[in-house]
Amino acid sequence: MKYKPDFERDFKWYLSVRHSFNFDGKAEYTNKKGKDIIIYDKNGVDGKLAFFKWDSNGLILPTKHPNILHTLLKTKGSVNLHIKMYAESLKEESLNLELLEEICQEFKTPEWFKNAVKQQIK
Repeated sequence: MKYKPDFERDFKWYLSVRHSFNFDGKAEYTNKKGKDIIIYDKNGVDGKLAFFKWDSNGLILPTKHPNILHTLLKTKGSVNLHIKMYAESLKEESLNLELLEEICQEFKTPEWFKNAVKQQIK
């Protein structure tokens, strides 16, 4: 399958920061109906496609790479949690824009990361 450049960028970035952004507070991954998102099937799709389908359409596809899917879900959840925490810290003025910029440079964040933090402040 051919993926859009934005997805490829984010997929590679999530993998590159998976050891730093590795806490999202979740013990398991289920959809709103309580159905497991990570379903192992030795004949399932690869982890990248399973993540893409879940992230873009909310579709749950059995995967032959459950650990990859788990890592991507955990990293994305952690990134979202950090965005919220950085926004709160900016509001409370315990974080300033210069420090946020340093954090973004250190983790080589995509531009949307900083924009999401600023958007959360509003």
